[in-house]
Amino acid sequence: MSNVPEYSVSEISISIKNSLENEFNRVKIKGEISGLMKASSGHYYFNLKDEESTLSSIIWRSRASFLEILPEEGLEVIALGKISTYMPRSNYNFIIENVKIAGEGALLKLIEDRKKKLQEQGFFESNSKKKLPFIPKEIGIITSSTGAVIQDMTKRIKERFPSNILLWPVSVQGSKSEKEIESAIIGFNALDNKPDVIILARGGGSLEDLMSFNSEKIANAIFRSVIPIISAVGHETDFTIADLVADFRASTPTAAADIVVPERKDLIERVDHLSESKNNHLQNIINNKNYKLESLIVRVLEPKTYLSNLESIIENECDKIKFFFDNYFIRTESLMKNLNLVNQNKKIIEYNNSLTIQLNYFTQSVKKLIEKKSNLLESKIETLNSCSYERWLEKGFVVIKGLDGKLIKNINMIKKHKNIKIKFSDGSAEAKVLNYEKKH
Repeated sequence: MSNVPEYSVSEISISIKNSLENEFNRVKIKGEISGLMKASSGHYYFNLKDEESTLSSIIWRSRASFLEILPEEGLEVIALGKISTYMPRSNYNFIIENVKIAGEGALLKLIEDRKKKLQEQGFFESNSKKKLPFIPKEIGIITSSTGAVIQDMTKRIKERFPSNILLWPVSVQGSKSEKEIESAIIGFNALDNKPDVIILARGGGSLEDLMSFNSEKIANAIFRSVIPIISAVGHETDFTIADLVADFRASTPTAAADIVVPERKDLIERVDHLSESKNNHLQNIINNKNYKLESLIVRVLEPKTYLSNLESIIENECDKIKFFFDNYFIRTESLMKNLNLVNQNKKIIEYNNSLTIQLNYFTQSVKKLIEKKSNLLESKIETLNSCSYERWLEKGFVVIKGLDGKLIKNINMIKKHKNIKIKFSDGSAEAKVLNYEKKH
């Protein structure tokens, strides 16, 4: 018993601490993160576990900002660090310097779990997608300020349709990238003069390189954005959660530049085509109206001819009425001579009075009818005159005819005439055709 060394509690604790730190000064440990807690101080506390054991682990705030990935609950990792003790409580801890995903399988499982969670929350629904502007005045781009991505996109947009570009530089991988990208999306949305569209872009990389774009925080920022977002992350075969949440997914950053603005040359051709179609449509309308006008002119009688026909009809009807009454009086006189005037005089007087009343009524009716028809005729004549081509002549238009009296409607018809007759509102003149030019 006397040969056994004697230690104080502090001495044995220091000895154990030194032994552990010397023996396990730099080790890699594989395990699943559980019980994760981030303290207000910025330190991370959690357990690394496997099927049988757990190991208390710590990431100090000073190391957290340098980590390639941040710890997440349930994530299987390989952590690099050292074993040490906390002497006041006599327990040992794994002090972690860096964390890596324990293989691609663990990453894929984590991504699939997040996809399932976000899908249940409606983050991928098509009815929540915002429409991209046809020609944006200002384009916000979130990507690294260095490298080929921003240069290629700027060049492409300038070639297609020059637009104002507002760059928000961020880290596109590493522990800082998730927070910076989230802040950039929120920051663009907080601006008074917001860009019309945002492109979230980075070049290709490994699954681990693209992990920031599989972040729930970035997915939530994209979903909450009032500005439509195009996700252009990695290559054509790379799909991230950001792609699924975004309003539009581009296969590459260059493809995003093709999507965000139209081709200026295509727009010019389209405008020219629409202008030509408009002119053709207007010409067809004018030709159709001219054809209808000419058809109506042929059908409309001259006012003097119409009035002459109407006077003949009225005179004919008046002759019929006069004949009826002349015949009636002749028959009445004949009847009175042949009847007993004493006995029939009273009855004849009654008939005569009745006839006089009917005649007066008939005369008034015919007078009103003639007056009504005359007013209607005057109204139609006035309407006819207002539609007459002569009104257009008073406004400065002219009618061009050949010497054969046929109307010349277009430049093709004038080819057949050396001399033409021009009708103005107050006269006419003859002219000789020296030259003509057809509109192309």
